[in-house]
Amino acid sequence: MTVTNLSVGYGGYSDAGKKQQNQDAFAVLSPSKTLELRHKGVVACIADGVSCSHRSYIASQLSVVHFIEDYLATATTLSVKQAASSVLNTLNSWLFDDGQQAGLPQDAAVSSFSVVIIKSNTAHIFHIGDCRVYLWRDSNCCCLTQDHRRNHHDGQHYLTRALGMDSHLQVDYQTIALNVGDKLVMTTDGVHDVDDIEQSITATMSIEPLLSYLQQQQCLEQQARQLVTNAQQQGVQDNASCVVLEIVALPLPAADEILAACRYKTIPAALNVGQRIDQFVICRILDAGCRSHIYLAKSNDDNNYYVLKMPSPNMVDDVQYLDCFVREGWLGRQCQFDGIMPIFNHNAQSAFLYHVCEFLEGSTLRQWMIDNPNPPLATVRVIVTEIVAVVRTLQRQGIYHADIKPENIILGSDLRVTLIDFGSAWINGYQELDLAQTHYHPRGDLNYLAPECHAGGKPSMLSEQFSVAVVIYEMLTGSLPYPRLTPHSSVPIAIKMNYTALNHYRADLPLWLDVSLKKSCHPYAQYRYQALSELIIALTTPAPLPTMMQQPLIERNPLLLWQSISLILLVIITLQIFWVI
Repeated sequence: MTVTNLSVGYGGYSDAGKKQQNQDAFAVLSPSKTLELRHKGVVACIADGVSCSHRSYIASQLSVVHFIEDYLATATTLSVKQAASSVLNTLNSWLFDDGQQAGLPQDAAVSSFSVVIIKSNTAHIFHIGDCRVYLWRDSNCCCLTQDHRRNHHDGQHYLTRALGMDSHLQVDYQTIALNVGDKLVMTTDGVHDVDDIEQSITATMSIEPLLSYLQQQQCLEQQARQLVTNAQQQGVQDNASCVVLEIVALPLPAADEILAACRYKTIPAALNVGQRIDQFVICRILDAGCRSHIYLAKSNDDNNYYVLKMPSPNMVDDVQYLDCFVREGWLGRQCQFDGIMPIFNHNAQSAFLYHVCEFLEGSTLRQWMIDNPNPPLATVRVIVTEIVAVVRTLQRQGIYHADIKPENIILGSDLRVTLIDFGSAWINGYQELDLAQTHYHPRGDLNYLAPECHAGGKPSMLSEQFSVAVVIYEMLTGSLPYPRLTPHSSVPIAIKMNYTALNHYRADLPLWLDVSLKKSCHPYAQYRYQALSELIIALTTPAPLPTMMQQPLIERNPLLLWQSISLILLVIITLQIFWVI
């Protein structure tokens, strides 16, 4: 699986202009450590000390240096907003107290301050004062921040908000979803207090040949220098500083970003053959269930066929289902390896919520079972080995499918297996970061889901083994090892689950196979095989039956054990009544 890391190019330039002292400051940090880059992101700061104070350069320089140092030291469990706000409040308090001790306005340590933190696929922008942050995208430029200053009749302007100005800090905060190729341009007023600054940025940013990484850094620095020069050529005499950030590569979106982006998408109405959604034309309706609608569609972009999966309009108010649906798409884009149906990144600007999946040649295992009743054990072994290989690959990634059943297994003509439908999947990394998923609510088919998951337990290798074993049993017999449940059935209790022996359906299957299957789908997880490799071996190697018969009665037949205990208690009570009489 290829993982793309966040990559941001940057360059900056600052000039004192006609003034003796440069009261501007900027700094950019792109962490070299992968974990720090992932949890903290790329940080860029720009500051402009107020000109009325001869100590303002101290405020601007301290702000950019200490903000980055202190932000990186905050706990990784904090959100970007929480971490940055904490650091900004501390900085503001320090600068304000320092100014109060100085006593004179010309000794105050006050500065405009803007911060851009690029984490995952999002830019977090914090702003106070009259520095600015511009977004250049697709040859268009727009200002993302609003100046906190008031213009005076004498042509001067005065800050209404700044770092160190007041004991209470009010900071503007916003987030922007990023695309590769975007540029964020950070400027002080010495750059943007000119006519047509947005036009100047657009013209400067648009000139960029294909360059190496080092040349790209130099190019961004040249672009920053050019914007400063343009302002100075228009007569600006103030300090002028500019930072240019370019989004070179973005990682796969984080879970919360995907949820936020999909929250505003529309669930499509049920479609008919010939209808169109975005660039896709519906060719065939594959399934129209109560939870999702699945279509075969042809793309007008490349003339290839795809499978489109959409939430049913009935699920529009089911927040938990929609969360699972979005998680399925995120997982499908993460897991690009054999045995997992790929889900592609389709048009991100689409107004509709749906998945674009690879069209797989073959049929579901359910259809194969209908076409092949009572299959040879050797063929079943081949298919099971394929299923287990995919399940073990998922487990190494910290993923449990949690809905393994014949309908979710696609068989190719060569019996190669592909797992589909990850709407119920448990993903360790995803759930660990998503507080809403602290409590697990199983959505898998009741007839294949392990009893411990019904009771609220998290999926595991042992619960996946239960599901695989039930599928094996059904492949061999066409029936389930335990009484079939319906959506209206009560949650199965392990102690009441009565296993039906294989020879009830097929006398040609060996007894040792029945013993192995009974163990692998045992109602109690601790009595199953401790590894899926043991299950594969058990399907090919006869187990020693005498040893199996020596197992405790609670393991071999828990219902019989409790029936025996009840009978003994009944006899004891009857005897007590007899002696009293």
